[in-house]
Amino acid sequence: MLVTRPDHEIVTKYCCVWSERLVKLAQQKGLHVYDLKGAKATRRNFESYVKKNQPSLIFLNGHGSAEVVTGYDNEPLADMASEPAVSIFYARSCDAAALLGPALVQKGARAFVGYVRKFVLYYDPEYTMRLEEDPMAGLFLDSSNLVVSTLLKGHAVAEAHRRSKEVMAKNLRKMISSAATPEERYAASAMWSNMTNQVALGDWDATI
Repeated sequence: MLVTRPDHEIVTKYCCVWSERLVKLAQQKGLHVYDLKGAKATRRNFESYVKKNQPSLIFLNGHGSAEVVTGYDNEPLADMASEPAVSIFYARSCDAAALLGPALVQKGARAFVGYVRKFVLYYDPEYTMRLEEDPMAGLFLDSSNLVVSTLLKGHAVAEAHRRSKEVMAKNLRKMISSAATPEERYAASAMWSNMTNQVALGDWDATI
């Protein structure tokens, strides 16, 4: 598995920290993990690892657009000119499934899971010194982590996509219930957006 984990501002720091458990799970499953954490998440490192190691799973965290996913300090890592490995991609990044995902699949990527619009993350500022304990961020990041954890457990892209969206739907029901906090109700529309805009492209039967 190749994972990019830039951490140059608060949103990327959250994704970086919450991806740590996936790195550990991959190692427990016997996978070699190429972990481009923090300032290591550069285009040069990314392209070098992809070319030399042909990872079966590429997990991208970072800001982005319809045509690019970025790394540390928003340096473009994967874009429309990229030559992908025959990999399964998951991009926890805004808009990347709109154009970049289809382009990578057309060039040979086995599958691409991502978002056709913004990936929205809400968090509680009271937890910014202990990001891994933030319950608000957990609603968004645990459900998106399921894409990768399900793949790491040997399931296909379709199952990874389904489980993630299923948990997002469960979280959404909680966030609009009478038991929800005002903050959870406020963030519910973002959960709905992530759930409806997550797509799986390419071979739904692909496994790592």
